[in-house]
Amino acid sequence: MNRILKYISNEGLPITFIVFYFFGLVLYAIPPTHNIFILVTPYTLVLVAVAIFSHHKEWNIKTVAVFTSIFILSFITEIIGVSTGKIFGMYVYGEGLGVKIAEVPVVIGLNWVFLVYASNSIVSKYTSNNISIIVGAASLMVVYDILLEKVAPLMNMWSFSKNDPPLSNYLVWFLLALLFNGAIQYFKINTQNRPARWLFFIQFVFFILIVIHNIYI
Repeated sequence: MNRILKYISNEGLPITFIVFYFFGLVLYAIPPTHNIFILVTPYTLVLVAVAIFSHHKEWNIKTVAVFTSIFILSFITEIIGVSTGKIFGMYVYGEGLGVKIAEVPVVIGLNWVFLVYASNSIVSKYTSNNISIIVGAASLMVVYDILLEKVAPLMNMWSFSKNDPPLSNYLVWFLLALLFNGAIQYFKINTQNRPARWLFFIQFVFFILIVIHNIYI
């Protein structure tokens, strides 16, 4: 029992994530289990998000309000983006992210919250300057999105009508990331969370491996 508790603790959770995503990669790579991988993806995102936020240090009304606001504003932006094609470009969501409202998967709002939180945690570990944290975290999110846009169609998450997203997609990502990280800093939300930082990089490597797999396999 103590060994199990260690692996779900703050110290052992990153190892659990590595094992978890390794098996996810296996499911993706093997044709008979590829559809299973697509099916479980949204549940996986919820599960790892719950694991991450269970290690958040300071839960209070302010924190819940900020996280909820990021969820709602990002979700509304996505709905407008999908319905008009005027924000991120012309794109549609596939079935890889689960249940949708107005053609936008509900889990996408949770993903925005995680990415803001994790990128803020990474940058704030190395500097305490608010401007540096906000701009650095927003820039890190754009780098993440550049890779994610290559992976999303492969995982049936979303796709753009012209295959590659327009420049406006990355510009809006950066502006929203600035806004959301600005809120994190303004309300002094403590994002120091080791598993969140690990998960950000584990997902990044996971996406790189999927891209490599589709190029060479």
